Amino acid sequence: MTSADLICCPYDSGRRNWRSGLGPKRILQQGAVARIQSGGTGVRLVEIETQVSYETEISLVFEAQRQIALSVAKARESGRLPLVLGGNCNTAVGGASGIGGARLGVIWFDAHGEFCTPETTESGFLDGMGLAMMVGRCWRNVLSTVPGYAPIPESVTALIGVRDLDTLEAEDLENSAITKLRVEDIRAKGVSGAFGPFLEKLAREVDQVYLHVDVDVHDPGEAPANFYNAPGGLWADEVREAIAFIGRHVHVAGGGLGSYDPSFDPDGKTAEIAVGVLESLIAASQVGR
Repeated sequence: MTSADLICCPYDSGRRNWRSGLGPKRILQQGAVARIQSGGTGVRLVEIETQVSYETEISLVFEAQRQIALSVAKARESGRLPLVLGGNCNTAVGGASGIGGARLGVIWFDAHGEFCTPETTESGFLDGMGLAMMVGRCWRNVLSTVPGYAPIPESVTALIGVRDLDTLEAEDLENSAITKLRVEDIRAKGVSGAFGPFLEKLAREVDQVYLHVDVDVHDPGEAPANFYNAPGGLWADEVREAIAFIGRHVHVAGGGLGSYDPSFDPDGKTAEIAVGVLESLIAASQVGR
């Protein structure tokens, strides 16, 4: 039987069980464990706790990344698939760091670029820098304390579904080597046409990928996610189809979810979709195994 670790990090901006920090618990309450187990995958729950000598948002956020990286590495050592349920989506940096390796790519689904830096941000929101951290554009010194961290080359990184960007962030993203697949690209070409050329190239350059899904990549009309909801997103079926297609081209070594605030989802529609994403990540990881 296959097995997975659900690594829960219930923090938003360093605060525990607040805003998107409540997302992991709500996804579990939706029956994630039972659903995954019914599909033949054993589940172990791991909860991240941050303890630092001097509490600031920055110190707590990077401590969470350290703890996630260690938990992901332990899951891998015991042959379990690591799946991170994060409050903020910069938890993906810890997730990818725990997998490590010189030939690792990242595929990041998000309505937002998460490509701001301290010099370009308009809001000062640390979680708006997650992808920039991933590829080494900012916070390099403190990121060096995250076990296994190494900048992911932009040429083996893709951002899917982006549609809401700060002005300078948009300029930096446009000038980067990151592959950008927008909603209109996927609608015009279909999943195979939009993803195929990048994945064929990626499969020659990496051995595995970390696949992160910010829940707000979905259209808020179907899956309201958080305060930063942006219209015109992907449908749940499109996201799951894309994850399956990715798994047929390159090994999914781990992944996760982030940025789900249950207060924007009173009917539980988004929580149900999030459980479906976890099921898709597990299925994609098993292709060819």
